[in-house]
Amino acid sequence: MALDGSIVTASGYVFKGDFAICNQARCEAPGPDGTARCTCDLLSDQWTLSPIPKSSLVELGMANATLSTFTTVNVTQASAVKCEVGQWADCYGALCTPNADGTATCTCPVSDDNSVEWMKYVETCSAESNGCTADLVSVAPLFAGDMSFTDFRLAVEQAGDSIPGIPQTCPANSSAS
Repeated sequence: MALDGSIVTASGYVFKGDFAICNQARCEAPGPDGTARCTCDLLSDQWTLSPIPKSSLVELGMANATLSTFTTVNVTQASAVKCEVGQWADCYGALCTPNADGTATCTCPVSDDNSVEWMKYVETCSAESNGCTADLVSVAPLFAGDMSFTDFRLAVEQAGDSIPGIPQTCPANSSAS
């Protein structure tokens, strides 16, 4: 455990805090620098897996900034579409500016690396916008069996709490390319 109470794992730092979460974010078209502006939600006092410890995230907050981290607490009603094609924004660890409406604008690198399977969270498996190339979204290149999620879940359990799992995957025909 770190001095600030963060639980140190091989995948990052786990703690309850305030952060941006981009796991359902829609993003603008990428700019010439290869980044996209994504509108993410702000969460408070929730479990997160972060690339930096809690004390560093608090310092960012004092400078009117935050970081996009990982959690599953906001996707309990979502489903996931597995994708292997298309562009996607990798917002994990991206610097964000909080907005007055409870969102944050995060600047995220855009990837078209299709050597990894990634998931897109969706409201329902039958929506037309589920296609992997339908829009630019922030995604997570991990699934329930991924070590990052396992580290996150185990650290939260070590702290005597629990978190929701990864959303259920839609049937294969829902992830049209």
